[in-house]
Amino acid sequence: MSEGNLEFLQERLDGFVPDTAIVLGSGLSDLTDGLKDPIIIPYTDIPGCPTPEVPGHKGGLYAGTVGKHKIICLAGRTHLYEGLDPRYITMSTRDLKELGVKRFIATNAAGSLREDMPAGSLMMIADHINFSGKNPLVGFSKRPHFPDMSAVYTPDLRQKVREIANRENINLFEGVYIMALGPNYETPAEVRMFRNLGADAVGMSTVPEVITAVNFDMEVMGFSVISNLGAGLGGENLNHKEVLNIVGQAGSKLSLLLRKFLEEV
Repeated sequence: MSEGNLEFLQERLDGFVPDTAIVLGSGLSDLTDGLKDPIIIPYTDIPGCPTPEVPGHKGGLYAGTVGKHKIICLAGRTHLYEGLDPRYITMSTRDLKELGVKRFIATNAAGSLREDMPAGSLMMIADHINFSGKNPLVGFSKRPHFPDMSAVYTPDLRQKVREIANRENINLFEGVYIMALGPNYETPAEVRMFRNLGADAVGMSTVPEVITAVNFDMEVMGFSVISNLGAGLGGENLNHKEVLNIVGQAGSKLSLLLRKFLEEV
């Protein structure tokens, strides 16, 4: 999105003031089906909004109600590897804050760096490592430059999610997400390095939006649907089509978990 489209969004939302935003990663757009009284705004209608070019991203803003919360779902995201400036990618996060969002939930498809967390698993993000070499706060002067990152993913909310997962018999891993720039998948040597750095899953998104959300004082949560084992761990070649297939099958668990969470918290 661009800085000039806030009035456009407010007009199209027609008095709808969201409190929660969910960014839906590759193959994870099913959550939009559960929104009550949805308002749908294609990205192509939003002035200056980049359109995701990666298969598996719907490319639209979906607003509606889940439980007691007014939700905006960003069904699809753009990525740094598409050649965009980090500040441009995270303009949507800043716009969401201006629209009223106080809680930011990021989701993604990620590769596992642990043999005991296979494809189809669900991981709640406890912390992250920014290995992209990019930061959306560089050159952005409208907020202080030094946000505290000691507890990025809100502990109280994570505890509630653990309780819901246990009650619903959802096997929920928890770990550290590392963001690589992409767009290629990682080499076996890079996977070994990421493991040594303390990461549990690797992907090519999420961190820029989360950094921006923290800088704007939002509560933050993050989830990875594990699409594959990292290179050298599973002995299989990686391709995006298979990633989308696995994420589509496992994403229903994440949709259930998030719906229960939004109904209760």
